[in-house]
Amino acid sequence: MIVTKKHLPRRTFLRGAGTAFALPLLDAMVPALRAERLTDAAPVRRLGFIFYPLGVDEARWRPKGEGADYQLSEALAPLAPHRNKFLVISGLSSDPDRTKAGFHDRALASFMTGVEPTKGKVQVGISVDQVAAGVLGRETQFASLELGAEKVNVNNNHVGPVFKSATVPLPFEHNPRLVFERLFGEGGRIDPAAAAARQAADRGSLDTVTERIDELKRQLSPSDCRKLDEYTESIRDVERRIQVAMQKKPVDLPEMARPAGSPDSWPEHVKIMFDLQVLAIQADLTRVWTFMFAREATSITYPHLGISMGHHEISHHNFEKEKLDALAKINIDQSRLFAYFLSKLDALKEGNSTLLDHSLLLYGSDLSVPTSHSQRDLPIIVAGGAAGRIAGGRYIRFPGDTTPLTNLYLTMLDKVGMPTEKLGDSTGKLNRLEV
Repeated sequence: MIVTKKHLPRRTFLRGAGTAFALPLLDAMVPALRAERLTDAAPVRRLGFIFYPLGVDEARWRPKGEGADYQLSEALAPLAPHRNKFLVISGLSSDPDRTKAGFHDRALASFMTGVEPTKGKVQVGISVDQVAAGVLGRETQFASLELGAEKVNVNNNHVGPVFKSATVPLPFEHNPRLVFERLFGEGGRIDPAAAAARQAADRGSLDTVTERIDELKRQLSPSDCRKLDEYTESIRDVERRIQVAMQKKPVDLPEMARPAGSPDSWPEHVKIMFDLQVLAIQADLTRVWTFMFAREATSITYPHLGISMGHHEISHHNFEKEKLDALAKINIDQSRLFAYFLSKLDALKEGNSTLLDHSLLLYGSDLSVPTSHSQRDLPIIVAGGAAGRIAGGRYIRFPGDTTPLTNLYLTMLDKVGMPTEKLGDSTGKLNRLEV
């Protein structure tokens, strides 16, 4: 690290022509005498939750073996480049009341809360991300972000997995254009009628602050200049891709509205949303976020995989080979997309490590065997190093299926510096994730 005499306020913005961009965490934002200690010894704490619906084909998802010598499964093979930076975990369940039959609403509501939902109304419990947001969110512009690659209707009958309190589910934003403007723009709510005018007005919005960026770089160390270049290039790339999507006319599709700004391709939609998450993390706009690949019980199709059946229909496979084969293809594709996100985080340096090393991510589904709506022995991965507090490269199996998933959440909260005694149906922290 190169320590310079230049000291920038942590909440520095570049402004111009109605646009404001938060800067990534630079060495110059830390007083010289504290820079190395803050960036390496006490890095920023981050906690993310990546949710995919409708479970897995267990035979092709579960690894073989155990410990450090396990073999990655077919469904997890795309994650091989990051093997040393994640844990695969079996034996965890999110099923607070085992006297009740499994179903989508129970699985989704309890996945991040560990609380059995009350039938007929929203009555669950605070979710793990909002526990973290209550502390980590004090340091950022957004206490938490809730994003998705498909529209999620939050009401009394259909909720997402995030709850600010027992009775308040939080909405998810699936339109990358709105996410981008929320993070980096200064405008208010988006009016579809003004989309064309707005697109023309803010095209290439970074151009309005180019001179300020060049001036700032003359005062920064080479390391900070590199970070700033990476960050601004990432913004330009996301802007370009969203503008391409905006130029396409909305298309009428069954059971789905296509707002301008969402790409035609679902994988591209997921990647743009992942890119936006990376930008938000780089800029330290948030340290807590949740991302849904798709809504619970989604009927999305996957033409890029040669699959014409809806995901929900596939998940109710009743162990039919054709549907299990399709589900396995979907699981492989999900892993491929998650690997894309991990690669993005791991490519960005922060001190002597990377954003991935300093983050802690849960990647999982609220169902294991979807045809029976099973919430037991869930397919879970924990990625990132939590700044040296998690040792990856292993497959950890807890016996049976009675260990609450919330025990993992207590452990994750502890690893990001937020010891918590109880969450939902938790019974205590896990002790096998440490270095």
